[in-house]
Amino acid sequence: MKYAFSAGCAALVLAIAGVALADGQVTATLAQPASGMTKLIAGHGVFRCEGTACVSSYAPDETGTLDACKDLVKKVGRVTYYAQTRPLSDKALAQCNSVAPAPRADATASR
Repeated sequence: MKYAFSAGCAALVLAIAGVALADGQVTATLAQPASGMTKLIAGHGVFRCEGTACVSSYAPDETGTLDACKDLVKKVGRVTYYAQTRPLSDKALAQCNSVAPAPRADATASR
């Protein structure tokens, strides 16, 4: 009886630990390269962006959601790819990019 109880407790601990360790990497590809190396927090993940690549090496599950994608886009601009366990669909990616800041008029005007 003691062994059955101990085995049950061990199984429960491993199940909880498995959920806690399920967090993974989130990757995004920027439409425009970042200037230099940037480190920022978006969607509960810490992203490191350089060139057109943004990676959050350890991110909770909610970092792979559409809302997290929108949070990143608000900070770094449009993305062409966003994924945690699987990539966002084209429709979701379009929704994500809908919150991108508009280009500044003075940034494109010639002087």
